[in-house]
Amino acid sequence: MIAKFDFALNRPEEDQAELLAAVEEFADALGLPPSVRYRLGLVIDELVSNCIAHGARPGEDRGIRVGISDSGDDMTVEIVDSGPPFDPTAHASRKCLQPGDVKIGGMGLCLVRNLATRMEYSRFDGFNRTRITIAKSIQENACTSGR
Repeated sequence: MIAKFDFALNRPEEDQAELLAAVEEFADALGLPPSVRYRLGLVIDELVSNCIAHGARPGEDRGIRVGISDSGDDMTVEIVDSGPPFDPTAHASRKCLQPGDVKIGGMGLCLVRNLATRMEYSRFDGFNRTRITIAKSIQENACTSGR
């Protein structure tokens, strides 16, 4: 049986904390191990933060939908938003910072790429759809690869 989660952020900046709490409750109900909970929460937080920071137009109130499916071996996250087209898979993966380097901002996609086993993007009817697969059996990589 596939477990599913769906959450709509109607006011994304205000609803983000509620989303993350709901994701934690979903993970708890499934009995997910801490490493999977961590990856799931971080991936969702980073991608939703990007939608809020880069996808919002001044004065526009738009929603974001977050869906999660647990198929047993993998968790699949789908983020859907109506912001400007942005394909995270088409952007060159820059080298992540080395241990000891300090930089604020710009590391979200690096983190997502290192925590996910697959990332896909599509644009349909004015909506961005980003799908991320997180394998439950794989431990997180340090964010030092150029993946």
